[in-house]
Amino acid sequence: MSLCLADGYCLDTLGPFFGTQNDASITNHITKTKNALMEWCEPGDIMIVDRGFRDIVEAFSDLGYEPKMPIYLPKGQKQHTTNEANEARLVTKVRWTVESYHARLKKWRFFSDRIENQLLPKLQDCVRIVSATLNWLRGSIIKDHNTNHMDRLATLMTDRLAKHNYLVTLVEQGKLSTKQRWKKINEIDFDFPEMELEDLRQLFFGSYQIKQSQTYAEEHLDVNGDFAIQVSKETDEIIRCAIQSRHSNSTRYYAWIQFSLTGDPITSWYCQCKSGARTVGACAHEATIIWFLSYARHHDFQYSNGRRRIQQSIEKILSDEDEPDDSNEFSAT
Repeated sequence: MSLCLADGYCLDTLGPFFGTQNDASITNHITKTKNALMEWCEPGDIMIVDRGFRDIVEAFSDLGYEPKMPIYLPKGQKQHTTNEANEARLVTKVRWTVESYHARLKKWRFFSDRIENQLLPKLQDCVRIVSATLNWLRGSIIKDHNTNHMDRLATLMTDRLAKHNYLVTLVEQGKLSTKQRWKKINEIDFDFPEMELEDLRQLFFGSYQIKQSQTYAEEHLDVNGDFAIQVSKETDEIIRCAIQSRHSNSTRYYAWIQFSLTGDPITSWYCQCKSGARTVGACAHEATIIWFLSYARHHDFQYSNGRRRIQQSIEKILSDEDEPDDSNEFSAT
């Protein structure tokens, strides 16, 4: 387990911990290192912890720190509330530097492959040596300390916390759920605001969802290269689309997007997935629709090489099935 600063600089690594050690035993080990923590940190410092370490939250609180962890979805609840999803997004926005640090660590072949049991006694020393080397030679993850940009981004995210999700209310009231209220976009003169990548990064507060959007889009385009998108009959500024879950083939979510051609391009969004009600950024399903309609289709969107090969194979199979079978033909004399 790694202890990292917000910019990705690694302070120390703890462990290794065996698979039989639970959250409580790991927490007990951390509290034993509280003297080192007190040298590095001050009371009231915010500690970002992973969702799997619930007992650590209480331990850090006892030490005088302020722990933050993504919220668990309560049993029987299918979706986080807007406030819960927003708070979780604030945590993951800060925690990405830790994930990036671990990605750096695993670029060393020794840590990316299976480690033999006889090397376990030396594993901690190896990890700490590599961590120190990364700190020395590569430095922190965030090197461009543009405080103005970071302050502006933090202000935008905190402002979004209090924003009411208008589409959630409409869906809960049943005003956007019936089939009779929708029509296909190819049946009308449909227009959607065009946006640049930088605009999308500001809207989603990062590029993670944008990177996922191409894969999602490829999976949901029809034979003509279009999304099966519907527009509300009551207003042309609300659309919806069914997106397949990447975790379950039997699950799909409806995502709603409200846009404007005169004011802010994207005014509201909502999805039925676990984090789809948030207003701080957007889930991957919502981001895919916005990315494709506002950017990809205006910039000659192309399938990836792997997807293109699959498509060509399917087209070849279909064309072979359409060809007449000459083996049954014969001539009579």
